[in-house]
Order: sequence, then structure tokens, then C-alpha cells
Amino acid sequence: MEINGYITRIRGDTVQIKLKDICDSQQYILNENIGSEVNLLVDDGRTITNDQRKKAWAMLHDISDFTGYSILETEELMKVRFICIESRPKWFSLSDCSIDVAKDFIEFLIKFCLDQDIPFTTKVFDEIQQSYGLRVQLLKHRICFVTGKPGADVDHVETIGSGRNRRHVNQVGMYAWTLTRELHEERHKIGVKSFAKKYQIKPVKLTRELIEELNLSDKGAIEDEVSNK
Repeated sequence: MEINGYITRIRGDTVQIKLKDICDSQQYILNENIGSEVNLLVDDGRTITNDQRKKAWAMLHDISDFTGYSILETEELMKVRFICIESRPKWFSLSDCSIDVAKDFIEFLIKFCLDQDIPFTTKVFDEIQQSYGLRVQLLKHRICFVTGKPGADVDHVETIGSGRNRRHVNQVGMYAWTLTRELHEERHKIGVKSFAKKYQIKPVKLTRELIEELNLSDKGAIEDEVSNK
């Protein structure tokens, strides 16, 4: 149920709201749910930026070119897919949607392309680096964090001791990213901090699930670590 209103007063952690256009059935539901937990979504008035709009349409064109659907068909299909996973499904337009909806939709389009192995020409790596979830997708799909090229190697930010077989080392909690062979060599030459600053990238913290999915370590290495705690 969605009810619109105005914030009339804020005192500490208490917010007073004056509802508008509320019907009897909505009033009844509210009365029945006094004391229940609610989520307050506040529209800050910011709408989609020109940069976001360009990125969204460019991504849609990439998907359209790959799938063979027209650009309008692609727009409709992607919007429906996006709305279906939202907790508060609501139709939107790329001409005047909120800046937050635009951000989430662009991230959705990027993830869709990564999941479906759809190459994209759009320059969206700044969006990817700001999203932990998208960086995880780069790692899973072995896509270079810098160039966007596939077939990259998983590179551990922390050096695993010389002569040690990394498959026998528990890597939970370590950080990693995927880099091309040339960039991997550059990272070793100039150091992690300088490399990360130069290319404005952030690594991903490895979890047990990620390690198993990426097949980075023997299962026994993780189990031994757990049993020793």
C-alpha cells in the first residue's frame, strides 16, 4: 500500500506526516498496523541526469544490437525485468525518473550484460567501481577491472608467500581483482596502492562462497582453517 503525504515536523527520531487523499480502507489498514515497522522513502526531487540517461540508452542499444530486438522492444523488456525484482514495483520513464531509479536501472543493465556475456561499448566502469555487487560480477566472469576485457586472471592484492601453493592457503578475507596479464605485471612493478590510485579501482573481499565458486582454493584449506579456530 502506498500513501502520499507531507512531512510536517521532525523531532529527534520522530517524524510527523500529514497524509493526503486517504480513503477509509487505507485508514483502517493504518489503524490495524499501529506499532508495525515501516520504511520511509523520501523523494529528494533529484531526477535522472543527462549522463545517466546517455548511459542507460547506450546500454539498451548494446543489448538491442546483440539480441536483435528493436531498441523500443529492448527498453520495454528490460524495464519489465527490472521492475519485477523491485520491492516496490513502479513503472518509470528515462526522461524524468529519479536519480536513484536511474542508478539502479543502469546497474541492472550492466549486471544483465555480464550475466549474458553481452559485450558493451558503453563507458560504465565508473558505475561498476562504485558498486560492490558489480565488482563481484567482474570477478566471477573473469573480466578485467581496468580494461573490461574477458579472460582476465584473478590477482590477489595480498602477496601469498613465495613457494606456497595458493590452492592450499585459506583465502577467506583476502582481497582480489581480475587483471589482464600486462596489467598484472604493472601492478607488481608499481605496487598495489599506486596501481589502485592510477586506475581508480577497488578489489573485492573474498568470501568462502566466492572462493568456492571461483575454484580458487582446495576445499580442505578452508575447512582446516575453520576447524583450527
